Amino acid sequence: MLFFIKKAVSLFIMPLSISLILFFFGLFFLFISKYKKAKLFISIGFVWLLLISYAPFANSLIKPLETKYKSYINIDSNIKYVLVLGNAHSTNPDISEVSQLSNTALKRLSEGIRIYKKLNSSKLIVSGYAGDDKLTPHAIIAKNAAISLGVPIKDISTQEKAKDTIEEAEYLKKSIGDEKFILVTSASHMPRAIKIFKSEGLNPIPAPTEFSYKENIDYLTFPKVTYMNKTTLAFHEYIGTFWFEIVRLYRLYLN
Repeated sequence: MLFFIKKAVSLFIMPLSISLILFFFGLFFLFISKYKKAKLFISIGFVWLLLISYAPFANSLIKPLETKYKSYINIDSNIKYVLVLGNAHSTNPDISEVSQLSNTALKRLSEGIRIYKKLNSSKLIVSGYAGDDKLTPHAIIAKNAAISLGVPIKDISTQEKAKDTIEEAEYLKKSIGDEKFILVTSASHMPRAIKIFKSEGLNPIPAPTEFSYKENIDYLTFPKVTYMNKTTLAFHEYIGTFWFEIVRLYRLYLN
């Protein structure tokens, strides 16, 4: 229930959604001849749209998230488990499983396999439910993609029902307890993921991938959709962290 509430609420507080809401009110006041209010809302909506598509703004939001943990280079070969968190995919039997993965999911899986190959007798754990795809759990697509990339099927396990990071942590705790494991996810998502897994009494070693933060940004750059996507990614993580605190407090209240 809480998962679906989170999804519904987040639809209205994402950067582009805020712009559309502002434009909607602007048009509403325009149609009822409230011109001052119409100008105000349309102007704010336009400025907000420019801001969230502006590279320095997007970069400043993503920086605190992506610079907290460095890429996992000096690998401890004695770790037994590598968990790759789920993202998105699109089931299509006419293309390879690798091509069915989203760019984010492919980067996460590739990093997970890179680390897995440097470990001794380890297990690759892939996670994720069907999501918007409806047809196939993400974990199954990721598993098949990993097999096609050379990982033996005996070394792969799946978490096919986990809908979000909180559930991924809960499922993992049932299977490995408090053993150390390598956690692979996007750099922007890693701070929240570490906080969630540690709250469950787990011992993750961060292995971030998909870095989008740039050290040097041109302040004269034009707004672009790619920068808006970066802003949206940062919003998603900050909102997700806030939501996690609400869930944590709610659980404490129930107990």
